[in-house]
Amino acid sequence: MQDLIHVRVPRFSVSASDRHFQTISNIITNLILFSDAAHKTRLEKLEALLFAYDFTDHISAANVVSDLQSRLRNALETRRDAENHAPSASSETRLEVLKLKAHIFLLTEDLNLIFDAIKLAQDRADERSDQKSALLLLASSSDISWKMLDEQRELLAKLAVRDIRFSWLSKQDSSTVNNLVVGDLQAFDGSPHAPWAEIVSKFEEPYNHPMCKVCTSDLTVFSLSNVYTLERSLS
Repeated sequence: MQDLIHVRVPRFSVSASDRHFQTISNIITNLILFSDAAHKTRLEKLEALLFAYDFTDHISAANVVSDLQSRLRNALETRRDAENHAPSASSETRLEVLKLKAHIFLLTEDLNLIFDAIKLAQDRADERSDQKSALLLLASSSDISWKMLDEQRELLAKLAVRDIRFSWLSKQDSSTVNNLVVGDLQAFDGSPHAPWAEIVSKFEEPYNHPMCKVCTSDLTVFSLSNVYTLERSLS
């Protein structure tokens, strides 16, 4: 089973200076797209365990768990013995007790990681894992534009992105799948005296584009992945 969130924005436009855009960028990156560093570190440890052990083999997984549980029991018994002598012991003995407690905590964390890694390996081995996704987000918009303003709040440039479709799939194994499709991208010069209004434009046949027939001394054409062209006057 999965939860579905479908967001449809017909048109979204923002007018902002570089200072305003920096604030918007901070909100998106630090709040909306925030990634917990501790969660990321835990996922990296899980991936390391999956490479180190074959948890799809039940006997091998049971041996790993049994070995770690045995080490944990031995550490607990050693701590109990040390605590029985700690009240009348020296500061060095009490320090050793604290080290044992820290060691027990790390062993407990490792055991929890082992269990999570076994569950993760089982989910990945399940052919129906994609059908057990935790969340599916679908977002689309016909037009998203950003009007860049200068310090005098005059239009400096405009960036327009059209026919955008974005999907974000979060699986139960904590992995994600992202897919972004952009139908068209255009950038416009905001100056009323610009020789050409379009800075970045899309066209299918670059060799037949009228701007390519202009004298090269007056115009330089940059091809971007054979899809977009940056046209800039050199005069």
